[in-house]
Amino acid sequence: MLFWKKSKEEKLAEEGNKEAILSLIEKGKKERAIEILERFKDREDLRRILFRLYMEEGKYYYAYQLIEHYDPSLATSKEKALIYERVGELEKSAQEYAKLGDWESLRKAGELLWQAKKPQEALELLNRSLKVAPPFKREEIEEHIRKIKEELGLVQKESLLERLRKGLQKTKEAVEFKIIFAGRSIDEELFEELEEKLIKADVGAKTSLQIVEELRKEAIRKNLKTSDKLFDYFKNLILSQISKCEGSLKEKDTSIYLFLGVNGSGKTTSIGKIAYKLTREGKKVLLVAADTFRAAAIEQLEVWAKRSGAHLVKKEEGTDPAAVVYAAMEKAKEGGYTHILIDTAGRLHTKEPLIRELRKIRDVIRRFFPEEPTETLLVLDATIGQNSLQQARIFKEALDITGIILTKLDGSAKGGAIIPICKELNIPIKLIGVGEGIEDLQPFVAKDFVEELLS
Repeated sequence: MLFWKKSKEEKLAEEGNKEAILSLIEKGKKERAIEILERFKDREDLRRILFRLYMEEGKYYYAYQLIEHYDPSLATSKEKALIYERVGELEKSAQEYAKLGDWESLRKAGELLWQAKKPQEALELLNRSLKVAPPFKREEIEEHIRKIKEELGLVQKESLLERLRKGLQKTKEAVEFKIIFAGRSIDEELFEELEEKLIKADVGAKTSLQIVEELRKEAIRKNLKTSDKLFDYFKNLILSQISKCEGSLKEKDTSIYLFLGVNGSGKTTSIGKIAYKLTREGKKVLLVAADTFRAAAIEQLEVWAKRSGAHLVKKEEGTDPAAVVYAAMEKAKEGGYTHILIDTAGRLHTKEPLIRELRKIRDVIRRFFPEEPTETLLVLDATIGQNSLQQARIFKEALDITGIILTKLDGSAKGGAIIPICKELNIPIKLIGVGEGIEDLQPFVAKDFVEELLS
């Protein structure tokens, strides 16, 4: 039998030799170095090395203990802010972020105080952030300020209809359907212009042509001379195209939502917003970071878990996604969670592996909950228009999609994308994203959508 022998260097390290400890670290033996250094917390020189290792390895709770019980000067304000945030000391974290004074730190401090149920203090810091923020970031900060003012009763809360109206503003400004139907003579020029505007709104060439043909027939059938007489028929025609796709999220005693979508579609953000809504309703929510292909996706979901108050199951980047889901299903069973939201990877350039991966995830879910998932939701980006249809067809090959979440309707003049998506995919549209705010993901109501698009 062979026995492991300690090297001379390691023996020196165990005696507190600084050079030997640093050599262990250089050789990548950080865990061993930490184990040794924890015996020498009373030595200032070694305590500083231990603190640095804790920060590098993401051991924020241990770093917290060092600065709280030994030496607060070990950490800068920025480091203290991060440590306090990670261990849940939100007010302390906000104080440290506020000391930094730049717009981003002030915004972060305001957000943390809002989470800590300190809306007045949050408002003060966010207003300070707004004054020094670059122009392209002010809208985001103003959104936070508006939410807090709504909570404090200082401004009237926006209705879903008002948010929808704002979200579709770019489409309305770009196409101006109302002008076409403002009493112009009905002629071929009018129909050509209308077709052009429909295509511009991303209704799609085929569907746009069909709509125009229907209007042309109606004008002949009723011998109409001016376009205003066609407006109600046009509105009802659009409504008939999308009303069949109206749907709402299903819920059960245990609801499992599986989210699909390519990177950049707004999938993880949509999950976060849904989690926020559910936790505010008093539901016990578990987020599952099964997009292990990208570390950024795991980190983003972690941020949303903290922001929404949901719990999170995650593993290291590169872990088998099905293994993450398995761990989550065990936790969901034991913890009595009412809603489980699973984020998955979306890499269409690896189509076959993606399809196998999604089916494997579904099979793992059914080992614990045979009738699940409650919903398999495909997240599509409205700004990419017709490309979203191709994405949907690929995902449909992998799983039965029960609903669509259409994001970024506010981001371009592509509001008409709903029409071909509804018509060609014949899948219910459960939610639409009409802004960047945390409450700007709302149910799709066909009548309201048409009214606001054409008003």
